Amino acid sequence: MSMLGVTYASVPRPLMVAWWSSAFPGFGHFIINQYARGVLLTLTEMLINRLSRLNDAIVYTFCGRFDDATAVLHADWAFGYATIYLFTIWDSYRAARYQGRLRSLSAEEQPLPRMMIHPMEVQYIERKKPLTGFFYSLLFPGLGQLYNQRFCLAFYLMFWWWVYIGMSHSLAASVELLYGSVSRSTGMLSQHWFMFMPSVLGGAAYHAYRVTIEQNRLFCVEQREYLKKTYERTEIAIFLDSG
Repeated sequence: MSMLGVTYASVPRPLMVAWWSSAFPGFGHFIINQYARGVLLTLTEMLINRLSRLNDAIVYTFCGRFDDATAVLHADWAFGYATIYLFTIWDSYRAARYQGRLRSLSAEEQPLPRMMIHPMEVQYIERKKPLTGFFYSLLFPGLGQLYNQRFCLAFYLMFWWWVYIGMSHSLAASVELLYGSVSRSTGMLSQHWFMFMPSVLGGAAYHAYRVTIEQNRLFCVEQREYLKKTYERTEIAIFLDSG
């Protein structure tokens, strides 16, 4: 427990972690609380993807414009991207499996801190609703992490979501689409930046949902240990002898 949030050893499903790494490199590492790696990998994803113009090539491929996809793709950056992409999936899968083994070997009876008071922040463990965190992240990525008191990750996601909105012109395109101007909507939409948004939205929502569940487990462990320590040796006569 620190000013930045509550960090713990989790037991995620390795295949689910690998899936989110494939959806957006770095998100799998966020799930297993490796935030420094996750931040660096997400920044690497956006940089190399932009230099290789991979998202543009994917859109052209889906539209059947294979010549345009080949022309727009920078092969040197694309091969480097593929190497990092595959390594990220494997590394998150391996780390998730090993972290699960370490968690199973650790003793949950170790005392857990209940609260940390810092001049800048107050951190504590409380029971929360997983669907609430999920909904907040769907509303705006980063709000679910803010709900779970992962402040640095929350503002990191919120900052980049604003970047995606501004660079993709998605809100303006949505307004034009509501007015029925389909051609104008698709014309102003930046396909490269818009391609990032579904993965970020889904990854942030899933991360908030899972973190809420894990923190509820920590809350139960902390409460069990507190009650055990406080009342285990207390002499309380529950059933009184009427005689």
